[in-house]
Amino acid sequence: MTRGVANSDGAPNVAEIKLLESALQHFSDKGYAGTSIREIIESAGVTRPVLYYYFENKEDLFRRLVEMKFAEYVGQVREVIRQVPGTRERLKAIMVSAFKMAEEQLQVVQLILQVFFSPPAQGPPLDRNRLGRKRFKLIEEIMREGLDRNELSGGDAQSLALVFIGIMEMHIMAKSNRPDIQLTPELAEGLVDLFLNGAQYTEAPASQLKSLYSATG
Repeated sequence: MTRGVANSDGAPNVAEIKLLESALQHFSDKGYAGTSIREIIESAGVTRPVLYYYFENKEDLFRRLVEMKFAEYVGQVREVIRQVPGTRERLKAIMVSAFKMAEEQLQVVQLILQVFFSPPAQGPPLDRNRLGRKRFKLIEEIMREGLDRNELSGGDAQSLALVFIGIMEMHIMAKSNRPDIQLTPELAEGLVDLFLNGAQYTEAPASQLKSLYSATG
């Protein structure tokens, strides 16, 4: 039987945390198929029996790692929505938070991108729709409330959520491929302004975006 990350007294299981950290490093770098149990336990500094005490096998380790990171991210989005009022402000806070995660936890981002964009045969079966649905529904609800308050127009809540997430994730994917790219809060806020205001000509645009690649060649 596998155990949770915390002991009954609330203290973390150090060995389990080390295994999850090692798994994140290797899975994000080489993918599920390219990572071996031996590599994970050697990096974690534990033995094979210790891994099997906490996890049934490599697939169980991968699945629990992915679900844990998705849960953390969805919790982060919920907290942002709870703390910030207004459609524009919430969307900016969500994108700033996502860009900050990409800057500070690039391995997590690379793992998540693998789950969604790698061929299914390259990893254990995962319900990708279920994993992404909770975050999508939170953003869709922001769009729906914005439409109801006449703060938004130009599409239904689902379509607007898809466009917003597409803008955000394309930049995060660029960061994953080019770690030298900087996803700044100013860029996040500018992208939300562009999403909300459009690119139609005005003498005083809300933002002046520059290509991510302009400074890096």
